[in-house]
Amino acid sequence: MIIRIRSLAFAVFLICSIALVGIFGLPVTLFGKPAVRATVKVWCNTILAALKLITGVSYRIEGAEYIPSGGAIVAANHQSMWETIALHALLPNPVMAFKKELLRIPVYGWWVRLAGHIAIDREGGAKALRAFTRAAKQHIESGAQVIIFPEGTRIAPGATTHFLPGVAGLYTAAGAPCTPAAHDSGRYWRHPGIERRPGVITLRFLPPIAPGLDRKTFQTELKIQIDAARPDLEPTQRAQETCLG
Repeated sequence: MIIRIRSLAFAVFLICSIALVGIFGLPVTLFGKPAVRATVKVWCNTILAALKLITGVSYRIEGAEYIPSGGAIVAANHQSMWETIALHALLPNPVMAFKKELLRIPVYGWWVRLAGHIAIDREGGAKALRAFTRAAKQHIESGAQVIIFPEGTRIAPGATTHFLPGVAGLYTAAGAPCTPAAHDSGRYWRHPGIERRPGVITLRFLPPIAPGLDRKTFQTELKIQIDAARPDLEPTQRAQETCLG
């Protein structure tokens, strides 16, 4: 019951913060994308602090020395909304690749567009993929870190799936390093629903994969590295979750 109450309180805070920052922060947009991104970064840090205070969900970073400072791809597994917030807070100049449907969300969609993030039309076929690759390459060349979730959708803790080809296409087209990142956010920030279970999310940044590999080799290596680093796929963790289940 306490977890449910605290989770509900955080959900209310999250929605209200989006509305307040999204509407009353609109004057910031007059100063361009850098100001918008800076505002979003402040909001992300605020949400992470509120998450810890209200629900008891905190996080730890491993491999912080591998966080890229210049143009790069950051590829992470996807389990919840948490990693979209955390990566925005931690990366120096983040640009998110996200599904086009999110643009329809009031306030949130406005800010995503104003911040210059990249919408992906998942039903647009090869043409849409080429448009995404061109836009992402331009951001990387300007010094941004393009965040991409190769699974294409949220995957439950302990589960795995294949990686979509977009990340490999971007890697070869951009000629940029790719920093893999792995975490277990879904164990605490549950999806679907609003439940947030107290605990410590582990986010691991791994050594970057240098440019120059062919698509198949890169995609295979990326999946191997992310799956091997995911805390929820560690043998001891699987055993614990089996006992608890």
